[in-house]
Amino acid sequence: MSKLLEELAYIFEWLEYTVPDLADRYNPGLTRQQIDNLVKDLPFRLSEEVYELYRWRNGESDFGYYNGECMVDFLFPDHHISGNLSIPFWPLQDAIKTYCKLWKMEESNLKNPPYEGAHLWDRKWFPIASMENKSMLIVVGDLNPSPIYQIEYVFHDRPLRVYKSLTSMISTIAECCESDLYKLIRDDDDEKEEMFFYIKLDEEKQEAEKDTYKKYNS
Repeated sequence: MSKLLEELAYIFEWLEYTVPDLADRYNPGLTRQQIDNLVKDLPFRLSEEVYELYRWRNGESDFGYYNGECMVDFLFPDHHISGNLSIPFWPLQDAIKTYCKLWKMEESNLKNPPYEGAHLWDRKWFPIASMENKSMLIVVGDLNPSPIYQIEYVFHDRPLRVYKSLTSMISTIAECCESDLYKLIRDDDDEKEEMFFYIKLDEEKQEAEKDTYKKYNS
């Protein structure tokens, strides 16, 4: 088993221990042939790590209704936006659609004022996760392994954080779980039907989280 898969397995063991009735909200993984068929028209190759990620799970599922299970949106924690949220992991099909949409917008911007000639989106940037219109995780095509950039929707050229690779990112998250830096807090909003848990990183633990990030990404 690769380091990436070991760390993913540890994160899920930690989640199941922390929230015993946790619902696995991720889609079953794809085969390599399925991934090849989906990405065949992309103008670059995705890294082996990205293949491994999508063979493990194909993004988050949309339950569409409350089924009484505990839900945690966790895999990619985000501490750069308010609310201690996560960046939802997209199914590969959705990631490809979003990539095509973003590149089409970029081509339009290059030809039309007021952004004529401006370079806002690189053709080899491929999004794998996004939190609404706030932040996004992207990998870079034709790099193996690829760094992971966390960017804001508006300021693409100013990454909030850069990970050396997908394995480095998941290793960072796994160690933060093991070191009890992360907490899962139940959302007690009475207006919400679902039993949802969100991530919390206490202020006094933020420096320790940064040290863990540097350990794997310096």
